[in-house]
Amino acid sequence: MTLTDTRAAPIARRTRSIPTVTIVSILLLALLLLLVVAPLILLFRTSLAPPGELPFNTDVYTLENYRNALTNPRLPTLIFNTLQYAGGTVIVGIGVAFGIAWLVERTDLPFKALIRTMMFSWMAVPPIVMAFGWILLGNPGNGIFNVLLRWLLDVKGAVISVYSLQAMILITGLAIVPTAFTMIAGLLRNMDPQLESAGAVHGAGGFSVFRTVTLPLLVPGLLSVGILLFMAMVQAFDLPLVIGLTAKVPVLSTQIFLLANSDISRPDYSLTATFGTFFLLLAAVLVLVYFRTVRMSERFRVVSGKAFRPAKRPLGIWRLPATGLVMFYFLIMILPFLVLIWTSFLPFYSVPSVEALGRLTLRNYEDVFGQSFIVRSLINTIILVLTSATLVMVLSVMIAWISVRSKGRLGKALEVIAFMPIAIPPVVLAIAILLIYLRTPLYGTIWIIVLAHVTAYIAFGTRTMNAALIQIHSELENASFVCGAGWFTMLRRIVFPLLLPHILNGWLWVAGHSARDITFPLFLITASNVVAASQLYTLWGTPEIPTASALAVILVLGLLSVVVPVQIFASRLESGRRRKARRASAALAAAE
Repeated sequence: MTLTDTRAAPIARRTRSIPTVTIVSILLLALLLLLVVAPLILLFRTSLAPPGELPFNTDVYTLENYRNALTNPRLPTLIFNTLQYAGGTVIVGIGVAFGIAWLVERTDLPFKALIRTMMFSWMAVPPIVMAFGWILLGNPGNGIFNVLLRWLLDVKGAVISVYSLQAMILITGLAIVPTAFTMIAGLLRNMDPQLESAGAVHGAGGFSVFRTVTLPLLVPGLLSVGILLFMAMVQAFDLPLVIGLTAKVPVLSTQIFLLANSDISRPDYSLTATFGTFFLLLAAVLVLVYFRTVRMSERFRVVSGKAFRPAKRPLGIWRLPATGLVMFYFLIMILPFLVLIWTSFLPFYSVPSVEALGRLTLRNYEDVFGQSFIVRSLINTIILVLTSATLVMVLSVMIAWISVRSKGRLGKALEVIAFMPIAIPPVVLAIAILLIYLRTPLYGTIWIIVLAHVTAYIAFGTRTMNAALIQIHSELENASFVCGAGWFTMLRRIVFPLLLPHILNGWLWVAGHSARDITFPLFLITASNVVAASQLYTLWGTPEIPTASALAVILVLGLLSVVVPVQIFASRLESGRRRKARRASAALAAAE
């Protein structure tokens, strides 16, 4: 064989591998169409069916459901409550998160690494767990806060109540602070301090510099963060379900749930689909506003290729009070979990007292692991978390590689469809998935919830992998093709190892959200596919509050035991790679 033949052989093998990518692209496109597009089409078709009918049973099309929904006297209240709840929550969350992020990123506040770790870890705590803890703290009758305030103030009745719109806004606002902190801290970390220094040189004071320089530069980024969180809060379901229904503050998400899960009549799926369509349109409008805001923020970029180190302002005498305020926030956040731990060791709920110490028992934990239906829910949760997180990241890597490296229409179509779920409220997607799989063998099994989570979280996975792949040059991949490797071999030997830290972080995000999610498990619940979150909601409503508290503690500790070690490993892996890259660059520069 000549030298020319030797060079031609790998090229021929690479040519034969091109159809593999095409075939995989077509299969992935078909899968995404089935997972994302088909349920939405059926949802819209159901909204056009006669009232109370399923689309499988009729070929009639009517706008009766839309007329019923638009003339419903509760619709203005539902919309107003939803917008008020989402707006108030975002104001509270961003206000607190901005204060903490500014202290961490721009001052000499101590314990910064601990604060960042606690913020990231707290995102793994299910909102429903926090809601139950706040109920035990602020219940009008025997909530710990009310018992304490009645004793201190010598008054009768409820001093505060957790069952109000204001309480929902405050609790949810504090709960989204870790998420908002993560995004806002990045904005502050990447802002060039020379702009603030220029203002100070011209005689402006600290507050003037902040008002005229820092804040205007941050406003577009803060606005995009606010709109993203507003979208999430409009779609929120956990706290409005647990607290809002008792407080008689219905929102769109809980209204859809009540229509689909009526205890006194047959579920009205056609009207449910109609409300879901309205909800979907509202979410689509918010997504368009978000993208417009992001494009606007591009004009305010202040980070260039020139290296800089953000300035750290000395807090001076304010260092101790600032540290105390940050620690006070974490104390407020941990109180609901502490009261759940306390309740999990009691035969029945009671406020902390010396007398109650004598009733402490492990019976509730024995019940959790001794009752077969609770054990089955824990096993289902493990299956759900491991399977959905792994499937999402495997599919995301393949979809992201094709959309980033391929310039064809297939790659663009994959990217667009994979991103669509971010605009679909979870309650709407849950109804759509319920309708499309209602008469299939998947219905009633844990696998329908797995499919739902894969559909819902594929948008996050692909966006994360897209951003990571853009930073990696394609030379190594091309080299593997020239050496005769196939496409799957290239992914396994080149792409996956390079993206491992990003894959681990994405896997953790999906696993944490899959374990804490209650929307899909409740909408798709049957006797055989109960998971820990839906079992927790059922136990609380029975009510078996001590057993529910024990299950909540086990769920939180189980999540933290996975999230924290893997996050530490991924961070160290990424830091090690950066150090090696810097050493390699330094060695190359020295050699030149």
